[in-house]
Amino acid sequence: MSVVSIAKESITEFHAGHGTIGTSEDKISAVAFTVRKHLVIRANKANTDSVFVGTPGDATNGYKLGAGDETPPIYVDSTDKVAIVGGAAGQNFSWLST
Repeated sequence: MSVVSIAKESITEFHAGHGTIGTSEDKISAVAFTVRKHLVIRANKANTDSVFVGTPGDATNGYKLGAGDETPPIYVDSTDKVAIVGGAAGQNFSWLST
């Protein structure tokens, strides 16, 4: 049996942010940027309704986040490929891109 050593990959920078979303779909960031590894989005624990994460034009059919939930890593090359929409007005979220 051989042993494989897996080294962690280092990145020179990451992007993070937060926002508020209502029932109108929007992108997660006003400024599109390149994603080097992946993107993770988390719904705020104080939210009163769900947040949906999906592709632009169809986020309401996307991945449903309850209050405090987060997406698994989303492997995309640009934030322009991810949209978010709330089940009600005033839903908060945060995101981290590495």
